[in-house]
Amino acid sequence: MTQPARNTLAVIGAGPVGLEAAAAALDHGFDVHVFERGEVGAHPIGWGHVRMFTPWRMNLGPHSRAHLEAVGWKAPDPESCPTGLELAERYLEPLAALPELKGRVHTGAQIVHAGRRGLLKGDSIGKDERREQPFRLLARDPGGRESFLHACALIDASGVYGQPNWAGDGGIPARGELYLAPQITYHLPDVRGAARPRYAGRRTLVIGGGASGMTTITQLAALAAEAPGTSAVWVTREPAGELCAEIAGDPLAERRALYAAARALARGGDPAISHIGGARVEGLEFNSATHRYRANLMQGDQPAVAEGDEVVVHTGFGPDNSIYRELQVHECYASRAPMKLAAALLGAAAGDCLDTPAFGADVLASPEPDFYILGHKSYGRAPNFLLETGYRQVADVIAALAARLPAAARA
Repeated sequence: MTQPARNTLAVIGAGPVGLEAAAAALDHGFDVHVFERGEVGAHPIGWGHVRMFTPWRMNLGPHSRAHLEAVGWKAPDPESCPTGLELAERYLEPLAALPELKGRVHTGAQIVHAGRRGLLKGDSIGKDERREQPFRLLARDPGGRESFLHACALIDASGVYGQPNWAGDGGIPARGELYLAPQITYHLPDVRGAARPRYAGRRTLVIGGGASGMTTITQLAALAAEAPGTSAVWVTREPAGELCAEIAGDPLAERRALYAAARALARGGDPAISHIGGARVEGLEFNSATHRYRANLMQGDQPAVAEGDEVVVHTGFGPDNSIYRELQVHECYASRAPMKLAAALLGAAAGDCLDTPAFGADVLASPEPDFYILGHKSYGRAPNFLLETGYRQVADVIAALAARLPAAARA
């Protein structure tokens, strides 16, 4: 069987980090191809109505920006904060359409599994000789047709937004949740836009107290001011006094405003919004006669109940490690991030995303040679990730991979 060239690189995911990896790889002499199961920027488009905390100047990759500016592209106002849709339409889509990338970005191409040709997960454990066999990728198109692809290096930048966590206590599904999941919303609904008819004049249960939960509950409060009869119940693990804690000296205006608005709602600042704090979700039920949901909760050792017409679950997201289950990847037992990075983040006492340092290719490396998990997925279930961090990851990893290329293949 033909051996792929040493400079072949496959990238999973055509989001900001995946496309930055492709642009950087081209600049270093790689024959790079990007595989995206949806459309370019699918995840930012999925929360397209939400404005980012960070301004444009923090969301542009240096290699991507250089490629765009070479054809006359003008960067948006560096201090304004884009929505997810603006990030996709004004940055990612023009980037993927550049002549040097257009034929290399393959949408509707899902990488289902990745392995090594001729090797199983347990073969040549921890040995560099695994590098002698190329990665073998099973790709599936929208029609279900499958094919095999091969590359000598592999980057997984597929993100986490496609894998929401369950609502139930302990991180597993609540009773009834598996059955009801197809009709529950696990991503950020545009309650004042496209999804308005579903939420206006109705009562919504919002489960989860992170930034996504804050976003949806504040949007529902705004909708309640516009549409009579709209209300919501906000269910969180944290009691009201611990929710949406203020970040001292927070320089991100959008985040400051969101946290302040959510704190006010948790403390009873709007009669249309009620808050149930310190709660764990035991079960979810749907009454087909009344078309209403019922959440069975526990507050401490006391049962509680919340009812509504819709359920939105915002309990975070996690990595899909089924893609690389046949590769030798050492994962953290707590965050499911690559172990060396997870340990480095813990050792750095990482908290706020602005204070979290970036780490080099040696920390990002896994036991599998020439395989890297980059972007938000590299942080596992931890939410404190910035695109700036992902771009620094790309720079270090591409440089490390390029250093191993034969001299004739380098840019």
